[in-house]
Amino acid sequence: MKVSLSKVKMYDIDGKVAKTTKEGALHKLIANIIYTKCRNLDLVDIAMQMNKGLTVEMAPAHVAELKSLINDPENGVFSFAQKAILDYIDDIETQERNKNKKDGKSKRKRNRKK
Repeated sequence: MKVSLSKVKMYDIDGKVAKTTKEGALHKLIANIIYTKCRNLDLVDIAMQMNKGLTVEMAPAHVAELKSLINDPENGVFSFAQKAILDYIDDIETQERNKNKKDGKSKRKRNRKK
C-alpha cells in the first residue's frame, strides 16, 4: 500500500487545517517515532523516506506496526494527530479493498468469456 504522511490533513480545535504539531511537520514527527521505536527493522528505511515527505510502499505488517506506534501513549502523538493519520490509513485501506474487489470481479468476467 502506498502511504504519504505528508498528505495527511489535521485539523485544529477550530476546524482549520493544521500543517504542523507543536513538534513540527506531522510526517517528520511520525517518521522520527518509527525510526527510533520500530520493532521491524524494514521500517527504518521507510521512516527515512517518510521524513523526506516521500510516498512509501508499506506491507500490511508495516501498517499494523505504524498504527501500534501511533496509538502507544508513550510516543506522545496527540489525539488530533492520531485521528488524522488513522483516518488517512483507513481511507487507503478501504481504497485498496475496493480495488481488489473490482480486480477480482474483472478477472471472473474475463474467465467466463473464455
